[in-house]
Order: sequence, then C-alpha cells, then structure tokens
Amino acid sequence: MLEKANAKLNLCLNVKSRRDDGYHELEMIMVPLELHDTLEVEVADKTTLTSNVDMPLDSSNTIIKAIEVMKKHYGFTENFKINVDKKIPMQAGLAGGSSDGAAMLRCINELLHLNLDVETLARIGKEIGADVPFCVYNTPAIVKGIGEKIETFTMPKNYYVLLVKPKEGVSTKLCFESLNLQTAIHPDCHALKNALVNEDADEIYKHMQNTLESSAFVILPKIEDIKNELIQYGFPYVLMSGSGSTVFALSEDKEFVEKAYAKYCDSYDYVVKTQIKL
Repeated sequence: MLEKANAKLNLCLNVKSRRDDGYHELEMIMVPLELHDTLEVEVADKTTLTSNVDMPLDSSNTIIKAIEVMKKHYGFTENFKINVDKKIPMQAGLAGGSSDGAAMLRCINELLHLNLDVETLARIGKEIGADVPFCVYNTPAIVKGIGEKIETFTMPKNYYVLLVKPKEGVSTKLCFESLNLQTAIHPDCHALKNALVNEDADEIYKHMQNTLESSAFVILPKIEDIKNELIQYGFPYVLMSGSGSTVFALSEDKEFVEKAYAKYCDSYDYVVKTQIKL
C-alpha cells in the first residue's frame, strides 16, 4: 500500500517551562502540509527499509521504531518491506521523521486489520516521538504537553506556503538546551487559534511567533537572514518552523508565492512551494 507522510508547520510555538523529566512543557499550533514523503509498504518475510535518500535505515529510524512498538503492543509476527520516497528534509523543523513513523502506524493498522482508532494510534505514537501523535491526527490542532495532548480545530481559510531551508540543519536538542526561557518570547497560541478561525489578519500577524527562534538564530544566524529576506520580499506571515532550520512564509496569493519561489529557488539548498493541508 501507499501512504502519505505529510510535513508539518508550527504556526505558533511556546516553550512554557522545563519539566523535571528533562522534557519541556509546550503549547503549539501545528498544521500539516501537502508536502509529503510517500511510504510503499507490504507484508514480507523479513523487515527491510530502503529510501531514495541517504538516511538512517536501522532501529533509530522512526519507521522501524513504529514496527517495534506495534509488535510490543499487539504481538504480531509479520514483517514489512518498506520503501520511502523522501521529500521532507531532515533537521528542518518539518517533522519528516515523525510523519514517517505516524504513516507506518497507519499502514500496520490497515495491512493487519487491527481496526485501531486515531486516538489509540496517537497514544502509541507518543512512544516513538513527541510529534508523532500530531502526525497521526494530521489536521490543524493545538498541541500541548510534550506533544501528546491534541485539540483539533478547523481553519476556514487555506494558505499557500513557501519553505526556505539553508543547507545546515539545527539539532533540536541543542536548540532547547541553548534556550533562555526568561528572555525568550512566549506567544499566546490560543489567541492565534481564534485568529485563524475568525480570519483576523492583524491578530494572526501578532501571535504567529516561536519561542525557539531566539536560540536557533544564535546557533545558525542564516535562519534569521532568510526570515528577514522573506519579510522584505513582502510576505505577511514569516516564521521559523519548530527548532529550524526551515523558514516558512504564508500568503493567500498563489501567484505571489510562485514568483517568490522563482526568485529564491537558485539561492538556497531547499526551496519548496506547497500549501496547508486542511
């Protein structure tokens, strides 16, 4: 079977506090994109994983983790032949790995006729990675905790998206470790959700922020340079996604995004035009 693994954006990311277990308490607005990897999966005598790009193919891969976690919960003995057509870059803040893991959960659920609902798959996904529960739901949501608390909502208006990523990535671990919670911004994600639902452009602009930008800009100043370029180009909404290093720009004007794509596609290693998946 073929299964899409959609990239995600953080339209708002508030790192609220550091927890005693080493994780951080988060509040985020997350949306899926039409940009996606594609998993081709079939039941096989032994598990094999291949890809069109150079990426880890061992037990550190979220796809393999998804198989191991599902076997632990449901005790099946089947194995899988998997090929990944990878379009989402790594260390980009776009949840490429998490989305692949979520897609594998859906594949196992369907191929083995487990008939698990989305809430159960999301709960299992938490054992694979923090963004996996959201990627299981794959719809606009407020996400809280370390990523396991999902409140979906409906966005009435869609946006075209330009993604620009420098060659270098940013380590999520380093980005969080470098964060000064006292001096960083702490956006109001609920206010942004209301603005998106009510199509209030001024409030969207006001609340579309990311706590992690302050540390990511120090780790890789090129991210801030890209953000400033896209703002100067005329995009109304520009932000770094997740812990970087991708910067995204939103517009209701498809032609405007296409012109920006033509301008920047030769200037940076990764430039993609897509749109939010509603």
